[in-house]
Amino acid sequence: MKKLIADLESKILSEADINQALDTARQYGSLLWFADIGIYDAPTIEDNLIERCVKLFQNYVIDTCDYSAPVVHVISEPLLTGGHTRLMEKLAGMHDDSVDLIISRGASMRAEQRVRNFFSKTSKVSSVRPLDIVIELVEFFYSYKKIILHIHPDDIFTVVACGVVKRLYDKEVFFVNHADHVFSYGTSVADYYFELSSYGRRLDLKKTILGKKSFLGIPVKVSEAPGDLNFKPNKDQQLLFISAGSDVKYKPNKGVGIFELVSSILEVYRSSKFLVIGSNLKTSFWWWSLKLKYGGRLEIRSHLEFDEYNKAVAKADYYVDSHPIPGGTAFAEQYLSGRRCVGLVSPIQGYSPADKLKRSSVDEVMTCINDYRHSESIFEEILAVNGIENVKRRYLACVLKGEVCENVLDVSNKWSGDVTFFKTDESSGSVDVAVPTIMSLCTLNAGFALRLFNSLTVLKKLKLIAKLVLFVVKNKVAQ
Repeated sequence: MKKLIADLESKILSEADINQALDTARQYGSLLWFADIGIYDAPTIEDNLIERCVKLFQNYVIDTCDYSAPVVHVISEPLLTGGHTRLMEKLAGMHDDSVDLIISRGASMRAEQRVRNFFSKTSKVSSVRPLDIVIELVEFFYSYKKIILHIHPDDIFTVVACGVVKRLYDKEVFFVNHADHVFSYGTSVADYYFELSSYGRRLDLKKTILGKKSFLGIPVKVSEAPGDLNFKPNKDQQLLFISAGSDVKYKPNKGVGIFELVSSILEVYRSSKFLVIGSNLKTSFWWWSLKLKYGGRLEIRSHLEFDEYNKAVAKADYYVDSHPIPGGTAFAEQYLSGRRCVGLVSPIQGYSPADKLKRSSVDEVMTCINDYRHSESIFEEILAVNGIENVKRRYLACVLKGEVCENVLDVSNKWSGDVTFFKTDESSGSVDVAVPTIMSLCTLNAGFALRLFNSLTVLKKLKLIAKLVLFVVKNKVAQ
């Protein structure tokens, strides 16, 4: 796999056609986004593509207009679910004056309508060819002094556009890397690179980050908590346990998973129900055995929009964090909203002091459930790190004054995580490949696509074939 990645990089650097080079770079980023083989950034590719595009802009005249503004936020694709878009919305609301938004790829109509409520002006890229997208983004960026990125890890077009405007027009770039646990483009163009977690800070040590780093933290809303959260449930009570997260957050990895805990809860509290929000039972086969065993007592819902999700979680007797991949600050947010929160310690950690609520074994978590005790001291620690006003202070100090902050999570949390948790054997081929990635590689270079397919394990080949068949069937049905 690493040889294939190295050859792809050489292809990008040597490709004379800038459109093909940019497109191949996007597929390179998409592949590494989902395949952890120890490569977490690509400064050489970024620098090469930026340099080539800068030359194209040397004599390019931007059609200037009277419009200018101090700050613009940039997102690849706003979503109605997950924390990525919510984080951007919260940061945008921290400015004294309303700010603008640029969508660099696309958005569903409902997602675009939602994010428009948080911004003064929203622009969306309409170009199709890679170089045209870069040109359109450069023209957008020209009107702003500061550019704040919330982009997907493979959004090389936006990164190249940022590199161009930095070199030619002296713009300032800030990178909010919400996906701080995986590969990402953008390390070479950010003047300020925000840290969100202890895990991300440690993984960043494996990257070439040219700008200054500053701890931000993910802001969490505080709600008025119910009176007494201490609880000793009767084992015959009809309790509701809720956990939320996308499919991948529950997928077992290296023998680590949540299923023993879910089973213990449903066995001990035999009148209880366990609701999982965000997983698709049709494709998440790792849930099937438990679903067959517990039937209606284990409910798995693939999707709830943000407001519906909040209403559902408000009914929970206990909120259980996703595992082995935690919910980040979703767990902390539930604690600050007055939920009883429990969970297993994850190798992916350091997003909030709420990690202190977790335990290292199923038996220890069950003990916490059996005799739940609310911790006011942990509540205050979460507030200090993730409270909206404290995050706002750090954020504006960096964006407006260039002040940086040390990672306070390294002080509050004892580290027991593992930044190699996702890493696969470089020669094993045990990686998931997205359908758009393999299809784009087929279009760009069938030889690379075939090599990629041949490098996969038998199981991963079968999985990719199944996804391709499903993709074709869906398209035929849609027609």
